[in-house]
Amino acid sequence: MSTLLFPGRHLVNTRFQAEYLQGILGREPGKIPALQAGVTVPKDRLDRVIFAITSSNQDNSRYNPIPFHVRAIGVDRFARELQRTVAFTYRIVGIPHYGHTANFAAFTLKEIVAQTEHDETLRPDNTVVLCSTPEVASLYVQLGFAVAPAEHVALAPKPAVPIEIIRAIGAGSGRWEDLAVVQSDLSPATRSLFADSPEIPRRITRIYRDPLTNHEGSLTEKRNYNTYARGMNGTIRNKYQDIREAIRPGRIVDEGCADGALLVEIARDFPDSDLFGIDLSAEFAARFHERKRSGEFGNVYTCFYLRNLLDPIFEPESVDTTICNSTLHELWSYAEQEKTVRGYLAQKYAQLQPGGRLIVRDVVGPENGDTMVVLRCRADDGEERAPADVPPSRPAELLKTLSTRSRFRLFLEDFLRDLRTSGRRTMETCVACRETPEGFELPLRSAAEFLSKKDYTDNWCSEMNEEFCFWSYSRWKEGLREVGFNILEEGAQGKSASRVYANPWIVDNRYRNQARLFAAGTGQQIEYPPTNMVLVAEKPLRGNA
Repeated sequence: MSTLLFPGRHLVNTRFQAEYLQGILGREPGKIPALQAGVTVPKDRLDRVIFAITSSNQDNSRYNPIPFHVRAIGVDRFARELQRTVAFTYRIVGIPHYGHTANFAAFTLKEIVAQTEHDETLRPDNTVVLCSTPEVASLYVQLGFAVAPAEHVALAPKPAVPIEIIRAIGAGSGRWEDLAVVQSDLSPATRSLFADSPEIPRRITRIYRDPLTNHEGSLTEKRNYNTYARGMNGTIRNKYQDIREAIRPGRIVDEGCADGALLVEIARDFPDSDLFGIDLSAEFAARFHERKRSGEFGNVYTCFYLRNLLDPIFEPESVDTTICNSTLHELWSYAEQEKTVRGYLAQKYAQLQPGGRLIVRDVVGPENGDTMVVLRCRADDGEERAPADVPPSRPAELLKTLSTRSRFRLFLEDFLRDLRTSGRRTMETCVACRETPEGFELPLRSAAEFLSKKDYTDNWCSEMNEEFCFWSYSRWKEGLREVGFNILEEGAQGKSASRVYANPWIVDNRYRNQARLFAAGTGQQIEYPPTNMVLVAEKPLRGNA
C-alpha cells in the first residue's frame, strides 16, 4: 500500500483535481505521467490519500477566507464523491500556519505523525506528494519525495486552480453559481457545500471587497503583534480606568478590541452584560479566542467578530455602549481619512439605543495645529546617524540607540511614506519643516506627531503610516455633534465626562528630557501638546435631540 499526500489549503476542490486523482489512484507510482524524476518512487499501488489542509488555524483573509471546519467538510464530500469511481481510503489532517519557511514540508510531515498518533509516517519509499506549486514541490523533492505535478503540467487550456475560483467569487457582482469558472471548474462537492452553507461565498465576497484588509487578514504587514500587544496591554488597566465610569451596562461593544484585554477588565465589573469584540486582525482573533478558551472573560457572554469596523454588524438601536480605544486614528490612516471617520461615527450613532454612549479614547491633535513652532531635539542622548545609514527595515535594536535628533530626521523620511509613494500625499503636506540654528521649524501638529511616535521603535514602520494628530479635541467634539451626539462635558459628569490631557508619565519620561518646543519668532518655550482624549458622546433620548 502506498500513500498520496495531497497538501494545500483546500479552499475549494476542482473538477480537474477529481479527474487527476481518478487517473493516478490505483496505479503503480512509476507509471504516473510526469512524476518527478531522480528520486525514490514507491513500488506499491496508490490506494490511500492524506489530505493535509494547511493554514488550518487561519481564516477570514483573502489568502485564506474559509474556516478549517468548512474546508474539512468540503474535502470529505470531495473524497466520498471520488470513492464512487475509484477505490481508496483517506484521512484529513489540519496543518497549522507556519509562515514562509524552508522547513514547511518537513513540518507538515511531522504534524501528520503527531496528529495521527504515529499511525502515518510518510517516507519517500511509501508516499507520493501531489503538488502543483513549484516552490512547495521543491521542498518535498529536497526530502527525497516523488511529486505528481497535477495542474503544473496540464495541457492548454490550463485548468483553474482553487485560488483563482476564490478570487472570481470575491470579485463577482452576481450569483456565484453563475460564474463561468464555477460552472466549468468547480467540483460538484464544493458546489453542494456552498449551496448548503451560503454564508461562505458571501464571506468570500465581503472579504475581497474590504478596502482595509490585506491578503494576510490585517491592516498592515509591518506590525510586530507580540510587541504591539505587550505595549498596548501593559497600560490597559489605566486605559480602562479612563473610561470605566462612562460605560453603560447591557450590550457593550469594543470596536478594535485587539486581543480582548480591555474586555477582560470590563467582564469583571459588568458580569451581567453581553460583550462583543471586533477586530480586523486574524492574529488578534487567535489571541482573543485563546483568552476565551482559558476563561479570562469568566462566565460573561463574549462574542468576537473578525470584521472590518466599517461593516454594519449590529441592528439599529441595539447597543448600549460602543468603545473605540485607540481605533479611530487607524481608520483615518488606512482608509479615506475624514470621509471614513465621519461615516463611521454616523454608523455608531445608528447602532446605539437612545441614551446609549459612544466612548472614544485615542490620541489627539493640538489646538491651533498650524501654528509654527521650533522643535529642539537632543543629539547627545544616543548615536547620531543619517536616515540613509539606517537599513530600510528600521531594525528596533538600532533605532533604540539613536539620538532624538536622529530619530526626528528619520521621522521626516518615513512619516506617511506609503501614502506619499502612492501619490495620496506629498512631502510638503506631511511635514513642512526647515532646519535652523535654533532647531527644526515646523507646524505644531507635525511636532506633536513626532513626539507621539518617536519611542515606538519596535513597530516604527507601521506607526509611521498612522496619523495621530489630524483633529484637535474641539474638532472631534464638533464632528460628534454634527452626527447628532450630545457631548458629556468635562466638569459636569465627573469621571464619566469627556476630557483632554497630556499624560504626565509620557511627558516626564518621553518628552521633557528629549525634546522641547518653542514659539517660532519669539523663542518662548511652550507647553507640550495633549497626548490623549476621552470623548463620551451620548445619543439623545427621543424628544430630547
